[in-house]
Amino acid sequence: MDGFLRGLGACALAFFLVLGVVALLPPGVPHAVVGGAVLLLGALGARRVVRRSR
Repeated sequence: MDGFLRGLGACALAFFLVLGVVALLPPGVPHAVVGGAVLLLGALGARRVVRRSR
């Protein structure tokens, strides 16, 4: 249960960090660039979590 709550907290933190970064971007940035950056950061974060649990 502790691992579940820790993972949930990490997801919430990542969500709010992405929201903050998106709010700071200028209005002219295309949605595809924002979506690509979110996917890239999510993949890097997931890779880091998977490596840590081995």
